[in-house]
Amino acid sequence: MSLGRLLRRASSKASDLLTPGSGGSRAALDGEIIFSKNNVCVHPTEPLPGLAEHHPGYLCVHMEKDEALGTTLILTWVPNSRIQRQDEEALRYITPESSPVRRAPRRRTRHARPPRPAPAPGEEEEGEGEREREGDGDGEGEAEAGEGQSGGPVVQEAGGGGGGGGGGAEDEGSCDLSADEVSRDSTLGSDSDTFSSPFCLSPVSEALGESSGSVFLDNESREMCDESMTHSASSASSLDSHAPCLENSQSQSVRWEEQQKVLALEQLCGVFRVDLGHMRSLRLFFSDEVCTSGQLVIASRESQYKILHFHHGGLDKLAEVFQQWKSCRETQLKEQASDEKTCMQFSIRRPTLPSAETHPEERLYRRLDVSAWLRHLNHCGQVEEEYKLRKAIFFGGIDPAIRGEVWPFLLRYYSCDSTSEEREAWRLQKRAEYQEIQQRRLSMSPEQHNEFWRKVQFTVDKDVVRTDRSNNYFRGDNNPNVETMRCILLNYAVLNPEMGYCQGMSDLVAPLLSEVQDESDTFWCFVGLMQNTIFISSPRDEDMERQLMYLRELLRLMQPRFHQHLTQLGEDGLQLLFCHRWVLLCFKREFPDAEALRMWEACWAHYQTDYFHLFICVAIIVLYGEDVTEQQLATDQMLLHFSNLAMHMSGELVLRKARSLLYQFRLLPRIPCSLHDLCKLCGPGMWDSRYIPAVECCGEHADSQSCPYGGTAGEPSPRPPPTPGEGKKGSKTRDIFNFRLELRF
Repeated sequence: MSLGRLLRRASSKASDLLTPGSGGSRAALDGEIIFSKNNVCVHPTEPLPGLAEHHPGYLCVHMEKDEALGTTLILTWVPNSRIQRQDEEALRYITPESSPVRRAPRRRTRHARPPRPAPAPGEEEEGEGEREREGDGDGEGEAEAGEGQSGGPVVQEAGGGGGGGGGGAEDEGSCDLSADEVSRDSTLGSDSDTFSSPFCLSPVSEALGESSGSVFLDNESREMCDESMTHSASSASSLDSHAPCLENSQSQSVRWEEQQKVLALEQLCGVFRVDLGHMRSLRLFFSDEVCTSGQLVIASRESQYKILHFHHGGLDKLAEVFQQWKSCRETQLKEQASDEKTCMQFSIRRPTLPSAETHPEERLYRRLDVSAWLRHLNHCGQVEEEYKLRKAIFFGGIDPAIRGEVWPFLLRYYSCDSTSEEREAWRLQKRAEYQEIQQRRLSMSPEQHNEFWRKVQFTVDKDVVRTDRSNNYFRGDNNPNVETMRCILLNYAVLNPEMGYCQGMSDLVAPLLSEVQDESDTFWCFVGLMQNTIFISSPRDEDMERQLMYLRELLRLMQPRFHQHLTQLGEDGLQLLFCHRWVLLCFKREFPDAEALRMWEACWAHYQTDYFHLFICVAIIVLYGEDVTEQQLATDQMLLHFSNLAMHMSGELVLRKARSLLYQFRLLPRIPCSLHDLCKLCGPGMWDSRYIPAVECCGEHADSQSCPYGGTAGEPSPRPPPTPGEGKKGSKTRDIFNFRLELRF
């Protein structure tokens, strides 16, 4: 029996299970897949030249237990390119660990598999139709679903490689799926005794890893990907002696460039996975009269949206799933006439919103270890889905064993798009530049050296010998690592004479050097820290004042009682003297090294804000500042109170509270214009839209008569106009964008 036949049977069975009043109705199982659909498209918000507008993928919805909702729905979309590369991590998204169809993997012997001949022009559609007829007809015995050692079914392809399926030996349990062999829209049953999802980590997923063909790609795309994945450079002598080989190499080079475009596209359209129970609303726009095709628009509580395009039907089946979910309520649209059905809207009902004490995604991410890090790299060494990596680091941190590998990416020394070979070439180039900088320092004239010693070197020599002496890496007399740290700081002052050196920089360089353990690499990571991040030690008064202004506004918004106490203290209280050291030294004097470095990583991740360190400051005040307001401490007493807390606070508790405060901030429907910069630099991540809350003018502006963000006192600023090109995807898509701009979900 073909896999398509199995899925259609499962679809029929699942439909009975989900239909109220049916004889076979029962409660859904935790992890049960209740909807799946292939060839659901995402249209990149930033089109890339040379790539199609459509980016197809596989979408599924499965059940999970939820404390507030009872059961929630997890929606996942995985691009076909990830499935084609047999990415097991991507497959895990659409078959969770709790799914009843998962099986323990089995070892099997791998057999050689002859390549499938390319179809002649005009034969492709016929071949697909033939496979479909074989799957739907009576000849189900050609490919049986047999029980393996683990009890899971083994699915074999119906009508496999040339010769009507008898062209060569197949791996046991292997499957090479085309788009037509998977049902266009299906709701999958949970009877694991008779059906196994095509994405379980079991015999079938193991077969996916062994199969040489692509999954869910047409023949042309499959050939392109297979050739590009196996592409290797030919020797010059071979190219000169064989002209046909030259043409073939050029063709492979073109296909290799196409694959790189696909990888670049995945940076914009990677895996999309959300808990629908945490969303604000769902809206379905139908583009045909029978209401099967169209767009699904998911709106988060932060008013970000994602559009999934159903070009080949299936949207009506998904609407039925939403109608049967008790936490989803269909709402009537005022603009829609009663005699037409062009749109459906669902609101998510939650008994209570997620607790304000914790971020709803808290504890969902483990520490990034070696195996998890390698899963973020493709075969070229490029980081795939940078946003996902940063999110994992924000919540889970980094294993100390791989900090030296990951930190250069966070500090922008390495580009996430760079390959392993490109990074090695970049290191050699930057090492030569570093040697040139050091040579400039060593070749100073006596007058220049005296001036440099007076302004820079004298202070550096005093600081480095007392920095992180408890760290084994710098412990002991005549430690060469101390001299290396000294050289890095002196060379930085030569590179950036305007910045020079200020006390506290050694506290930032020391952890970098102890983790990266290379002088040149550490130097350039430190340059990236000082240039490309806001979370820095800066001697400039204007930088510090801007940070304190943001912090005062955050306290006024999120901790009004404490802000009122500061206001009563007058100008001295509003200077926030107690937190200057927090910002200048990046909490390194407030927490043990392990906890402080964990905070650094969370800030460097730039997840949802570039100013996460300010939320850490607010979290410290929320957790440990109650005595200040209760006892009405004066400015000097308040400074002493927080100084005495150094090394006595829980860094993990502070981080959890800071993530919660960030979550609450992003749920605010309006923010004062003074805090506009806290979210303007943040990218959309996996969403199609950025986080743009309404902005209120908080008062007069020195350089202009009106608010620079277009707002007036007490009134939100007007909505931004659609970005260029938003109206080119059809009338239904224009309706989606208009809906977003007018109602904000």
